[in-house]
Amino acid sequence: MQECFAQTNLNWRQGSLIAREWYRSARIQQYLLEAEPATWLVVGGRGAGKTRLGAEWVNSMVRGFSPFASRRHSPIALVGETLADVREVMIEGPSGIATISRHDRPRFEPSRKRLVWDSGAVAQIFSSEDPDSLRGPQFQAAWCDELGCPAIDKGPNQPNMFPDVKSSENGTPYFSNGGRSDIAQRRLLEAHAAHWDPASAGFNGAYNPLSPVYGGRMVDVARSYVWAWDARPYPVFPLQSRVWSDGAGWHRGHWLNGRFGSPTVADLINAILRDHGLPPANVDGVEGTVTGYVIADPASARGALEPLVDLFGLSASQQPGGLAFKRTTASNIAAIELTDLAFDGENAVAETARSPDHDLPAEAILSFRDPVADYQSASVRSTRFAAVGSRQHGLSFPGVLEAGQARMLADDWMRRTWQERERVSFALAEPRADIVPGTIIKLPASGSTSEFLVTEIEQGLVRKVAARQMARSVPAPWRSSNPGVAATAPVVAGQPHAVFLDLPMMDGSTANPHLQFRVAVTQTPWMSQALFVSPEETGFALRGSVGRRADMGVLTAMLAPGKEGRIDRAAALTVELYGGELASVSRLQLLNGANLVAVRSAGGAWEVLQFESAEEIAPEIWRLRGLLRGQFGTGDAAAAGAAVGADLVVLDEGVVPSGLLAGEAGLQLNWRVGPLGADFSSASFSASSETGGKRALMPFSPVHLRGRRAGAGDLSLWWIRRGRIDADSWEASDIPLGEEREEYRVEVSATGGGVLRSATVSTPAWIYAAADIVADFGVPPPAVDITVRQLSVAAGPGLPVTRRFSLA
Repeated sequence: MQECFAQTNLNWRQGSLIAREWYRSARIQQYLLEAEPATWLVVGGRGAGKTRLGAEWVNSMVRGFSPFASRRHSPIALVGETLADVREVMIEGPSGIATISRHDRPRFEPSRKRLVWDSGAVAQIFSSEDPDSLRGPQFQAAWCDELGCPAIDKGPNQPNMFPDVKSSENGTPYFSNGGRSDIAQRRLLEAHAAHWDPASAGFNGAYNPLSPVYGGRMVDVARSYVWAWDARPYPVFPLQSRVWSDGAGWHRGHWLNGRFGSPTVADLINAILRDHGLPPANVDGVEGTVTGYVIADPASARGALEPLVDLFGLSASQQPGGLAFKRTTASNIAAIELTDLAFDGENAVAETARSPDHDLPAEAILSFRDPVADYQSASVRSTRFAAVGSRQHGLSFPGVLEAGQARMLADDWMRRTWQERERVSFALAEPRADIVPGTIIKLPASGSTSEFLVTEIEQGLVRKVAARQMARSVPAPWRSSNPGVAATAPVVAGQPHAVFLDLPMMDGSTANPHLQFRVAVTQTPWMSQALFVSPEETGFALRGSVGRRADMGVLTAMLAPGKEGRIDRAAALTVELYGGELASVSRLQLLNGANLVAVRSAGGAWEVLQFESAEEIAPEIWRLRGLLRGQFGTGDAAAAGAAVGADLVVLDEGVVPSGLLAGEAGLQLNWRVGPLGADFSSASFSASSETGGKRALMPFSPVHLRGRRAGAGDLSLWWIRRGRIDADSWEASDIPLGEEREEYRVEVSATGGGVLRSATVSTPAWIYAAADIVADFGVPPPAVDITVRQLSVAAGPGLPVTRRFSLA
């Protein structure tokens, strides 16, 4: 924000009173910065002023201060974890309501659990330990604690508890194994969203009724805030423990960044099914999360799902309502005991097969991608020390896992493999609707008291059933493998390659043509880039940032000159990309604006063109055909062609405005481009001197320049103007002028010579009188060259059109 609330909503006297009071009561760390930044980022950590803000809000609601309230509010509810917390923090604390209130200071009545102002306003205090006490009373406003849950096993049992020796809430929730659990945090937040939000499916209005006082929901979801989203970027936080000492708490703490964007296994399964055109499955019994998942090659839905099903111990079966996935080891459904079995020929009633120890793995190696190691390949091992032999089994997971989670999953896989070593087969005389794949059964005839999971049923005279042994169990604890570990070495990035493009008007906007002076940046490894500019070698100012790597490269073969606005079926453009890839489009997509690129022509101007087909003929080498040349009035650049080594930039979201100001168009400026946060004097910044911003203001060249000799010897000339702003409509009778006034400059030159006559006209026509021809040449030459440009008040003469006319 370039203007704060105080500047836009308070008068000078109000602002100065608040400023004086703030400096008397605020901490030094909360003072204003020495210089006003262009952008504000407010982070609510310990001591940042969250309690002060809440107290000021309550005080404003009571007294009817704008912008929080347009009238006085009472009664108000103050809700905390305990009544003691409400009194010690929200009321009587250093930033509490009673401490910060001015003039009309409220008094606290402990016996009646309320705060009372002299005006009669009342704030009643409540505890989350006694939620029923909030039933019945109607409040006009309420101040509650933020919503949050630690990422720890069974975190919803006690959302305020998580391991942190520096916190008064240090500990683990009831019945927790102490391991990390991202899904537990997500489930609590999903439950709250479904409970309070009217937009949620299955919302029950009785849980969050409408207030008869103000007509809104009792709990305003728009004013619900989740704790906590940290401004420190993941994974630098929590890894950089030398910089931030609280990094160890992230793994099982309340932080959302770094994990809340990860999909659940249930959502991932249905996303894969949806991509393959299949209906969603029943995934109610599926838990767990993954950081990411990669399907590198075309595969069936089954092939894409098998690694997930195997690693997370899921069973998949076809149910009457469709596919169903569940984690059978966590099932709470009682096993069905089967006693009425059928004979199947000469086979026994129940046959049992048990895998020998030497056929089972003694060690499992799980390979995956590690998000905190720049998504490089990693592996973990799970070893069964009591196993016979040294057989290894490799598990390849095509996705991203945190190392501690991968170790937990490998341990669970190893345990399941040994527990499921026994298999049984038997037959049923009659079909049973309750025995389907995925059903848990007991089979006394097998001589075992274990439970079995039905895996296969074969129809025939009798129903042949195959099942494997299973054991109900809870997952192994997820132990974070790198709590607060600092990165071993800083990432060293090469100097960015920045290309500035002075582009024509491409979006039809007249408000900010200077924004068409754009920049494309690439770097290895990629980091977000900062743009600095100065008219001198010192005094550089930040103008903007680039958050996405641009796709760019260089031509490996010359691009021949081409005609504007035509599809060139003969020429090809061969380019070596620094990164990224290109794709072919249909003719209709091409004509609708797809596959825009810019090529630096031999004359220095940028040609904007499109391509229809793209073929990778060698690694990173692409051949582009079906070129639609000279788009957006860049016919002059198309006519110049491009040399080997010329820059090519794909015009997508990676090409952003450079931050050029309107008054800087046409000025030569010095630019510095480098990683955000890096030392400005370091070698990681590139430097260039650029001039731009004029091309978007420059009128297009006129077209269809025609001429005819009159009987008196005059040369009558006429042409058609083009527009650079909103000129593509087929509905209008004429295109917009796009300039302050319509003017053209007409120049007459001898063939191969200099300009002999120049005239300025206000209509797209001009007569070269016979008397003027004689005055310019004496004896009329066989032919003359006529050049016409449209004039602009902002940019001067536009692009020219030139044609030779016979005077014979």
